[in-house]
Amino acid sequence: MHNDAHTFVWTHPPYDDEDAPVLGSQLLTVAQKAIEILGDQWGAAAGPGGRTGHLRTNHTVFTIGVCEAGDIYLRNDGIGDVRHLPHVNANSSPDDIAEAVAQHVGDLY
Repeated sequence: MHNDAHTFVWTHPPYDDEDAPVLGSQLLTVAQKAIEILGDQWGAAAGPGGRTGHLRTNHTVFTIGVCEAGDIYLRNDGIGDVRHLPHVNANSSPDDIAEAVAQHVGDLY
């Protein structure tokens, strides 16, 4: 049964016909913009197939992705902690998402 509880007018569709995320380089762009805010001790990388973005520092990797509901999540890959970021979703600008990512990561470090 299909659940339409979360319906967005996508500015860049996050899922293709096979329910796979298709954000291309958007999440890498978000990661790169987040390191501009966080500082040069951070690095950015694209995830497999460009479907996620990654932040790296001091052996800690964070994955930036989009869940099925279109919300942006941030996962600490070392401990598996996943947080959905408030006030941003797949329709938000890369600048707004990067600011939310940097704020959350900055609160942790």
